[in-house]
Amino acid sequence: MLRLVFSLAVAAWFGSVFFFSFVVAPAAHRNFPGEAGRFLRPIFTRYYRVGVLCGFVALGAVLLGREGLSDATLARLVIPVALALVASLFAGEVLRPRLRDKTPDDPDYARLHQFSAMLNSATLA
Repeated sequence: MLRLVFSLAVAAWFGSVFFFSFVVAPAAHRNFPGEAGRFLRPIFTRYYRVGVLCGFVALGAVLLGREGLSDATLARLVIPVALALVASLFAGEVLRPRLRDKTPDDPDYARLHQFSAMLNSATLA
């Protein structure tokens, strides 16, 4: 059962990141040039909450079932999820508020946005 919970949490997380990154965001930029940020900004809060929730569920499932896992398997499951969880937490709790307060014309905006996109890509990996 814990294996199923882990798999569903990781699949939901991966699916939400993939769908947002490759479907929603590009469509918003294509259909609302210059205004995509106004459309996407309210979505980001839920987007990161879903990712963090899925990450904690996945970690919880592994840690609850760790008795039946070798140390190597435990590390193979925990380390990537923990790293992706840290990336999501940082992007959602640190970068998102900073980006929200800036306009695309602000020089810091491009740097913060690029860093956020890199963390998003790392979550997919």
